[in-house]
Amino acid sequence: MSITENNKRIAKNTLALYFRTFITMIVGLYTGRVMLQALGVENYGINAVVGGIVGMSSLITGTMSAAISRYITCALGKKEDGQLKTMFSTSINAQIVMAMIVALVLEIAGVWFLNNEANIPEGRMEAANWVLQCSIVTLMISLISSPFNALIIAHERMAIYAYMSVVDVTLKLAICFVIMAYGGDRLVLLVVLQVVVAFSMSIFYGYYCSRNFEGAHYSPRILDKSLMKELSMFSGWNLINNGAYVFATQGVNMLVNVFFGVVYNASRSIAMTVNGTVQGFVNNFTVAFSPQITKSYAAGDAAYAVHLANRGTKFTWLMMYVFIVPVCMEAETLLRLWLGEVPELAPLFLRFAMFESLAVSSGQNLFKLIQADGHIKNYTIRAAITAGLIFPLVWLAFNAGAPVWTAYLIFIIDFLLLNIVRFNVLRRLMAFSVRIFLKECIVPCMIVSITSFILPVMVAYYMEEGIIRFFVNGTISVVWTCTCCVLFGLTKSERAFFGDKAYSILKKITCCK
Repeated sequence: MSITENNKRIAKNTLALYFRTFITMIVGLYTGRVMLQALGVENYGINAVVGGIVGMSSLITGTMSAAISRYITCALGKKEDGQLKTMFSTSINAQIVMAMIVALVLEIAGVWFLNNEANIPEGRMEAANWVLQCSIVTLMISLISSPFNALIIAHERMAIYAYMSVVDVTLKLAICFVIMAYGGDRLVLLVVLQVVVAFSMSIFYGYYCSRNFEGAHYSPRILDKSLMKELSMFSGWNLINNGAYVFATQGVNMLVNVFFGVVYNASRSIAMTVNGTVQGFVNNFTVAFSPQITKSYAAGDAAYAVHLANRGTKFTWLMMYVFIVPVCMEAETLLRLWLGEVPELAPLFLRFAMFESLAVSSGQNLFKLIQADGHIKNYTIRAAITAGLIFPLVWLAFNAGAPVWTAYLIFIIDFLLLNIVRFNVLRRLMAFSVRIFLKECIVPCMIVSITSFILPVMVAYYMEEGIIRFFVNGTISVVWTCTCCVLFGLTKSERAFFGDKAYSILKKITCCK
């Protein structure tokens, strides 16, 4: 496949993922509102608390899925159909074993915690146990079906992945309307129907993969022990890396609560909600670039894989700034329109959260490049140590009387420094040039970062804060930042490529009319 075709596929996949993110975000937010109305505060809280017991296991599921996706994508990149079939069946067998282990742990520890330690309202323990058991079943289905999702992403069929994600959230919204008309225990019906939806989606993914991909036929007899061991080792190191990140983020939340109280936790949560929506859009670049990076490296074209990682990093940074500038300029009005009453320091937290997300996202494509090589032990140890410094540094800062927003500064600096660790590891693994990365990525990103704020700051200075300035400056911020990205962030060939794509889309729209 030529470089031009690869670029077109990445652009097409990114658009499909943006469609998915936009629809699922809108439907998901509305679903949460309807579910709260249907269940009531008490049942909604029970579902959140009990579901959270199982939700802690998502770290394992995400780690295993990333490992499976990497190995399947490598098999595709090497064009080894026999290896793909072995990898697919082995990964499902591994997931079945993992599902049984996780279910056993949850049946022992989860049931004990729920019935002995959890604060469940009187008379609702039976319903809470229904939630726990159905959540365990849903988790097992998710684990076992994850190789099918990995296969779809590895083949870069992002359109079907996007469509089915929309179907999934739509079905969950339909469940909310069904339980609103139900006269019995709505919480029990909710979790049972959620199991039905999860099972139905997994059946469809299995059917789609078996009909469209060679090697996607599961055989319980196929079990490559050496591959299973390699997969487990890769997942284990990934688990350490992901665990360090979870410890850093959740640990800081605990410290904020201990030193400053729940008011600042609420402000932080609101900021992360908005930031999470933005990051969902930006992460689509990583998802779209990831298969191409892994396939290119597996096929022996490490130079092109490095080129893709560099471009992906730059595009991620530029895309983040399209959101960062308007949000930072109009954070107060944005939160006031959404919430009505804005908690203390929420606008400041939102601004910091946007740059925190930028720091985390900036190195994701470099991390995918390290994963493509497969030798992640050295990187994981260094990354875990670097991320692990956040908690003690924040604790020391708070003990010394530092303000609450200091936690964001420490987090941002730490994750930017983590990129230096990635540079060092990549130079040892392959022909990765830091000089080229600085020239092709960092320099244009820094120019855009500085120039994109000039015009919006002038508008904010001369206009009075309010709804009119919100829309005027919000529009100017987006248009101006996009202009800076095109002029200073993109190369001549990239401008030509995006120009052709924009012209093609406009031409299709005109023809449709």
